[in-house]
Amino acid sequence: MQFIFYIAVFAILQSCNNGQNSTKERNPILLSDVHNKASCVFLTKDEKSNPVGSWTEIDSAGNKHFYFASWDAKFEKFASGIEIPIPPNTSIHEEGMPKIAFKGDGTMMAIYETSVPSEKSRFGLSDIQYMMSFDKGKSWTTPKSIQSEDTHIGSRSFSNIIRLDDGEIGVSWLDTDPDSTNIGRPVKFARTNANKGFGHAILIESSACQCCRTALSSDGGGSVIVVFRNLLSGSVRDISVSNSSDNGRTFNKAVPFSNDHWVVDGCPHNGPSVVSKDEHTYVTWFTGSEQNGVFYAALDKGNNMILKRQLAPKGRFVQLCLMPDGTRIATFNVSYNEGDSTYSKIKLNKTKGADFFEKEITLPRVHASHPVIISNGKHHVIVAWTDTDQIYYLQLAANGISDLVKETENEPFKMENKIEIPKLSFSNDPVCGMKINEHTAVDTTLFQGKVIGFCSKSCKDMFLKDPKAVALH
Repeated sequence: MQFIFYIAVFAILQSCNNGQNSTKERNPILLSDVHNKASCVFLTKDEKSNPVGSWTEIDSAGNKHFYFASWDAKFEKFASGIEIPIPPNTSIHEEGMPKIAFKGDGTMMAIYETSVPSEKSRFGLSDIQYMMSFDKGKSWTTPKSIQSEDTHIGSRSFSNIIRLDDGEIGVSWLDTDPDSTNIGRPVKFARTNANKGFGHAILIESSACQCCRTALSSDGGGSVIVVFRNLLSGSVRDISVSNSSDNGRTFNKAVPFSNDHWVVDGCPHNGPSVVSKDEHTYVTWFTGSEQNGVFYAALDKGNNMILKRQLAPKGRFVQLCLMPDGTRIATFNVSYNEGDSTYSKIKLNKTKGADFFEKEITLPRVHASHPVIISNGKHHVIVAWTDTDQIYYLQLAANGISDLVKETENEPFKMENKIEIPKLSFSNDPVCGMKINEHTAVDTTLFQGKVIGFCSKSCKDMFLKDPKAVALH
């Protein structure tokens, strides 16, 4: 009788989850092994546009495991996980998690970061390794560096990976600047060339924020978009974008657009997300500026921001997906207090035309964070997240995100055409003593909460070598 009862319950859940107009949905489904500590969930699609999820687990003996699972359309859930071999020194962290992608011909690629502590680099010695599988993950090639022909001593990390419109794979990441006085890190991009692996890296930006993941998108017509948290003058950590019109072979100069004016002495460890279609780009990101939280923006083909909107002032770790009809759906986690306890829930925000809709999808009193999202067919999305060292996911109909957000709750922001220069804390260059102001300073840096201005790059370099040796007045 108990078996018949479970069959009946499953049938009810299936009927509630079928069709575009379903009003009921399943509870979140556990993806990871309950006996292990899981994190780093990532969603992508194979060469036939079927959703595929990946994630990491650490067992009781401290061994690291990397799994992927394909979506089973018949049962509307992920199939059993298949393990991808990774070395013990693989870095397991949400901003630089292991990821997978599929070429247009079905070749599967896995990337992951390796890490070795070192006194030679403040970032440690780390690299991004990749492997390929030509048999759906049953066997893998010998790991290689994404830049195997270069001698590398430093750090490659915080990567992202996508399939390009020509069927190849593109990867973006943060590298180590050979100029040790530069506090930022270069953003680089590389693409595969058939079965030869990755070609030579292209420099996107010379000095970006040090530890926020990069974001990648392709628009279906050969354009590649790289979005990242930049490190602008005065330690302003706003979002920038760079485009390629030839499937990642060349890129335009990166342009800052978010205009958050967020000055912070440290890296927020919270990267952006981007989707694009038909020369339009949509970006979501977190900022800790005066008007903080998670934001959404639309950019035109010239990378001019035509709309900026706050999605949630207490939101964090926002990710974005694009539906076939052009609807954008973002997911993020929001912390809240209940009594003496703090919890974190997952919310969805849908942008359709000029309207914004939202929906909360987690159960009460959970600790859900780092959600990811992907479209599944014309009418559904899959959302996955981490909760107390386990991975959960849920499929739901996009039209179920139906609570209209009033414009007064998420007021559009006035567009600005330039980044404001933060006010200097001192009126002299601390190295040479030259008088400067916000308009004459060639460069700035943030030190002990003070915005320091310089008359030249050489003065800034001298200051950064030993800031405490320079008297500030």
